Amino acid sequence: MTVSLDDRVTALPGVGAKTATRLRDGLGITTIRDLVEHYPRRYADAGEILDLSEVQEGEPATMLGEVLWWSSRRIPAGGGRKRPLDLAEAGVRQASGSVFSVTFFNQRWRVHQLPPGTVAAFSGKVKSFRDALQLANPDVQVLGRIDAGVDADRAADRLEHQRLLSVYPTVDGLASFKLNELVDVALDELPPIDDWLPDTLLAEEGLMSLDEAIRAIHQPPDHPARETARRRLVFDELLTLQLGLQWRRARSEADTIGLDNGPRLEGRAANFLDVLPFEPTRAQTEAFGAIADDLAAARPMHRLLQGDVGSGKTLVAVWAMLCAVDNRRQAALMVPTEVLAEQHHRTLRDLLAPLGVNVLDGIRVELLTSSTGTRERRRILGELLTGQVDLIVGTHALLEEGVRFADLGVVVIDEQHRFGVSQRVGLKEKAADTATGTAATPDVLVMTATPIPRSLALTLFGDLDVTVLDELPPGREPITTQLITRAEEDRRDKLYAFIRSEAAKGRRAYVVCPFVEPSETLPGTAVVDEYRRLAETVFPELRVALIHGRLPTAEKDAAMAAFRSGEAQVLVSTTVIEVGVDVPEATIMVIEDAERFGISQLHQLRGRVGRGGGRSFCVLFAGWSSLLSDEAVERLEAVAGTTDGFELAETDLSIRGEGQLFGRKQSGLPDLKLARLQDDRELVARTRQLAREIVAEDPDFARPEHAAFRTEVLRRYEGGIDDFAALETG
Repeated sequence: MTVSLDDRVTALPGVGAKTATRLRDGLGITTIRDLVEHYPRRYADAGEILDLSEVQEGEPATMLGEVLWWSSRRIPAGGGRKRPLDLAEAGVRQASGSVFSVTFFNQRWRVHQLPPGTVAAFSGKVKSFRDALQLANPDVQVLGRIDAGVDADRAADRLEHQRLLSVYPTVDGLASFKLNELVDVALDELPPIDDWLPDTLLAEEGLMSLDEAIRAIHQPPDHPARETARRRLVFDELLTLQLGLQWRRARSEADTIGLDNGPRLEGRAANFLDVLPFEPTRAQTEAFGAIADDLAAARPMHRLLQGDVGSGKTLVAVWAMLCAVDNRRQAALMVPTEVLAEQHHRTLRDLLAPLGVNVLDGIRVELLTSSTGTRERRRILGELLTGQVDLIVGTHALLEEGVRFADLGVVVIDEQHRFGVSQRVGLKEKAADTATGTAATPDVLVMTATPIPRSLALTLFGDLDVTVLDELPPGREPITTQLITRAEEDRRDKLYAFIRSEAAKGRRAYVVCPFVEPSETLPGTAVVDEYRRLAETVFPELRVALIHGRLPTAEKDAAMAAFRSGEAQVLVSTTVIEVGVDVPEATIMVIEDAERFGISQLHQLRGRVGRGGGRSFCVLFAGWSSLLSDEAVERLEAVAGTTDGFELAETDLSIRGEGQLFGRKQSGLPDLKLARLQDDRELVARTRQLAREIVAEDPDFARPEHAAFRTEVLRRYEGGIDDFAALETG
């Protein structure tokens, strides 16, 4: 019988409805393709296992083989034993044909775990019994099962030629050896698998065929074969992902006209840099150059600007927006929260003050959020439409139907991961709905203050050009970070004394809590309780302010204003202040129940201090309300150990893996089953370059030799061509 990859698993001999249901519900496997793409998580290396002729009595050894038979008997009590002893003995044949015995005492269930035909590795101390060597009560690892009816010679031959035995991810009712059996059956029944990559590309990249790779990843004769198979399959995963991203960009730009927003000599953007009281960093200067090329290009800019906390992304964004103003166009900056919008609005006015802001012949800068009053909103919308407003900062309110621009030239989106695809596209499309009726597409710059490992950035944002600000402006000192656990409770009082001394010098402190109100199900510090405790008991002589997302806007504004002015010296908050809040006098960040936060969140929160020069401090309280897991300790020690956001991002990727970081359902990207971005950086870069070349030559895979590319991309990207084409990053 011959089967195909797209057949249901029930087409395989021996796969009934019960097994099919377990495969579907437990592992998401419904087709034979799903089954052969369920790759081993590791391998048992038969090359490290001894033959019976090599073992020595009294020494530990691991021997591997096929269980041939069992015998069981009960040894009566006596000889110092108060109870009878159940003895189960099995004969196990190795690849060499040697047969050794394993004995288990009071473990009769082993007979059911290891029926004849089972392949397993047995580890223990070699003993001699009746002039024969055996393993007594060994550790056992089940590796597979020889099919019923297969003779011993075939079993030995299999062990001889397959030195690495696959161990699979499993679920209840489907052990690894059962999956091993099913995959073996599938590979036996499948004809040679057609390759979607042309022979010329396989030769150029030094790749084995797809059929060889699929078979070798499951049944590798040795480590080199396994690595060669893995490289081919990782190449496929990354190339299809990058082809899809480049195809998506090509489709989104197919009918677009770029705007010439290139910088002008003696324009406001140039003047802005001239009047800065400091020199831009090398990284900022390089970013200006890359963005200048994009702004002047015939195609719209699609660039990701990422940098660590305090690396100066806002400065670069302001310069890009001024380039639009120099070309008689408008620019918009969209951010996820009102607090951040107000912060950016304040920052823009401060940065642009030397050029004149909201004065005659100056730059008009406005703020639009859901809290903007009706009369003020009406004025802003009217002046946006007539072109009187040059720069506007806003939240999701910028996406509302009544918001129209006279001529939108540059769109900047901050903290891009907070916005969905439709929201990002919605603001960009505002340019097509203008009074002039132009169909030109604005230049788009998306920013993130969450450092992303370069390999991950090139993968997640394969259709964006990536610029990294990898250095901090001069004068910023690293923030001293300390981890305090419940065992060091006395250090809390010392911290509070330090906060009082800092407040006396005009400095301020944040205290961040994970929850707004107490919870019975999730133990942890509630911000409302902590605010009351600090204000009434700990710091009665200081002004303590409170801010969280459920407060009315007026109360949040008042709290932030008091903290910013120094009227309040301590601000107790949730993560609403995670990004964008800039109070130079804040020198202490206290994070309660730090184990409740991820690495990037902790790093962002820490970045709220140290913005005014001089020394600053971050204290992580952990384990006070709940037990610390090993992973939580690893996260917290990583944050305490470095202030380098990119190093922390690499650590986060290592701890959590690509799966959780991708957020596939939100991103629309296909799964990476084998690729590990930290280990496969070379292939990430190579497949990105290759995908760009292919799509540049053939934007819709119309050439006959590229038809398979189109098919493979659409197969891996769920939803088909309509959903896929609708997705637009940036």
